[in-house]
Amino acid sequence: MSNGETPDLRDLWHEVNQARLDIAELRGMLKMHFADGQHHYPPCKPAADLQKTMLSAMGAAVLALIAAIGNIIMEFVRR
Repeated sequence: MSNGETPDLRDLWHEVNQARLDIAELRGMLKMHFADGQHHYPPCKPAADLQKTMLSAMGAAVLALIAAIGNIIMEFVRR
């Protein structure tokens, strides 16, 4: 950073551009990993990590949905 504490516009612009490059790189990896219709071996680590995160989030969402349905059923059973 320029003055040690607060970033100036040049520092912010540099970080935004670096983030854009990182996102573009990850997007390219994901496109190559998922769009080809075949699994690459070894898979790109960022793409594989993102796939694991998405599957974990989906699993948690399904469990939450099952729990919510169970709670609704229990409310009807209690009445």
